[in-house]
Amino acid sequence: MKPLLLTDLDDTLFQTARKMPEDADKIPAAQGLNGETISFMHPWQQDFIHWALGCMTVIPVTARGIDSLQRVHLPFQQEAVCVHGAAILTPEGTLDADWHSQMQQQLTPYQSRLPEMLATALQTGENMGLSLRGWLESVEETAAYLVIKSNDSRAEDLQQLLHTLRETIDLQGFYIHMNGNNLALLPDVVNKRAAAVEILRRHTAKHGRTPVFGMGDSVSDLGFMRLCDFAAFPPNSQLGGKLP
Repeated sequence: MKPLLLTDLDDTLFQTARKMPEDADKIPAAQGLNGETISFMHPWQQDFIHWALGCMTVIPVTARGIDSLQRVHLPFQQEAVCVHGAAILTPEGTLDADWHSQMQQQLTPYQSRLPEMLATALQTGENMGLSLRGWLESVEETAAYLVIKSNDSRAEDLQQLLHTLRETIDLQGFYIHMNGNNLALLPDVVNKRAAAVEILRRHTAKHGRTPVFGMGDSVSDLGFMRLCDFAAFPPNSQLGGKLP
């Protein structure tokens, strides 16, 4: 049986143009809501992922929502973990019913709290004079977590906001993911590791024990990467920045 690769997508297999040298060859990797290309691969990134797809079982483990994942150009053919683990998709791209039912039950207590927290966070930012946007990531009608970004791509604005939120709202039952221009507040039950545990359980039951590789770029990826036999990350990433 082929080795298994669990891999994050953004800033691991591809990235936005502003994170690449101006003169770099840019291969389209994903589209935005309006159909414009917003993520790109270096030729060596494209070579790597197509090599991996040919000799490994590749499963994305991403924070992307379901629609956003479908705008990625890479030809994945297996299951996928998305929405930070709140959803598992079948190889056909449909919601895995068992996992969805489980997550709906676990997220029920957060359905009123998440919209309230988002409204509070955006109002707090406005009161601080920050230009922010935010939304809820959902699986069908079930809110999974909230995301806030700076309209000016100022990570320091998000850090200021988070400092204020820690002092003004109850974050019990939540954890925080911040990486670049991205601040997410997530219920503890929503995490990539839990979904990866389920993927590995099913894979092992069907195929037996195979080598497992993990790839990611941020602290939020460490949970599932620690389940793997081998782990890798881009050196110019949040994880790479922790190297001495």
